[in-house]
Amino acid sequence: MTGRDGIARAVYAAIQNRRLLVLHVFVKKTQTTPRKALLIAQQRLETGS
Repeated sequence: MTGRDGIARAVYAAIQNRRLLVLHVFVKKTQTTPRKALLIAQQRLETGS
């Protein structure tokens, strides 16, 4: 995704019945995914929020 602030990335989970759950979106600044973004996504997946 591309927006005003640059290239964005999304962390998502594939859920049954062909659904995707978008857990976190962040602006890409480096080649690697920030650890904080992964932790936020994991927490949201576990809590359902």
